[in-house]
Amino acid sequence: MSTKVLILAGGSGTRFWPKSTKDKPKQFLKITSDKTMIQETVDRIRTLVNSKDVYVISNANHSNHILDQLKIEKDNLLLEPEGKNTAAAIAFGISKMNSNDIVIVLPSDHYIHDEKSYIDILKKSAEFVSQHDVIVTIGIKPTKPETGYGYIEVDKSIFDKDFVPVKRFHEKPNLETAYHYIESGNFFWNAGIFIFKVSAMKKAFKEFLPDMYKLFFESKKDIKEIYKLIESISIDYGIMEKANNIFMIPGNFGWSDVGSWDALYDLLEKDKDGNFSDAKQVVFRDAKNCGIFAEGKTVAISHLEDIIVVVDGDKILITKRGTTQDVKNIKFDS
Repeated sequence: MSTKVLILAGGSGTRFWPKSTKDKPKQFLKITSDKTMIQETVDRIRTLVNSKDVYVISNANHSNHILDQLKIEKDNLLLEPEGKNTAAAIAFGISKMNSNDIVIVLPSDHYIHDEKSYIDILKKSAEFVSQHDVIVTIGIKPTKPETGYGYIEVDKSIFDKDFVPVKRFHEKPNLETAYHYIESGNFFWNAGIFIFKVSAMKKAFKEFLPDMYKLFFESKKDIKEIYKLIESISIDYGIMEKANNIFMIPGNFGWSDVGSWDALYDLLEKDKDGNFSDAKQVVFRDAKNCGIFAEGKTVAISHLEDIIVVVDGDKILITKRGTTQDVKNIKFDS
């Protein structure tokens, strides 16, 4: 029995325009440090597993970024011919592993502040799934009524245990529902981190996604043909919402999915007026709670509040704070 890490790096990063593009999404950019987000993800787990046990699954069009940024075994780079959501990515990944392997599935583009606590929880979870036929996910205690995350509901009466059975997974809520979740006290953000033994996850695929199970684990078809035949479905919707052996462990390690410019602004240190800038030179005049992402540029902001400005080459984004999730809907006539 050995522990493997499967990093999901197929995201399109549409909410980080103009920095993030279809050709170079967020996970391959330096967003929170002088390393790219996928480099940070791999560096964090170096004390947990050897490099030979790290697998990365991504779009075939992004293989150059992965090879440029990571030292990874050639056979451990799994390239999807097309994106078919997280269930397919996880099935593809574990199809290359042994049934008794323990797998830690991680997104490639999340921020972790307290890395020691994070690794401790992953170790504890790996030990738990080695002894029980369960799937573990990490729940993050909400700090605000966030509408951009899915939620995990658990029973408050058993909070004293490290691992608690999941009552239900909830899709991204509206604001009113998100406030209700916060007030209830037994809802956690879904961080998209899963820990399991391969045999347990294969059993779940066989029960809840049988067609996908047959294609990945029983057929002799090549990966291109498999991807043409499978449905596009998330692991949450396809398995986690249906299985009765899902457990959650609370995580308190300063997590963010850095899913928007708002989320990045929240992470960064601001001045006394709530302003942040990485510009070469900036002037804030009667401005409050503004985020300026314009490295190497000279910027002046006057008589404005709650504004996000992003400059990347000849592309500029100006939007109100609190709305940057909508950046993904920006379309240009070509």
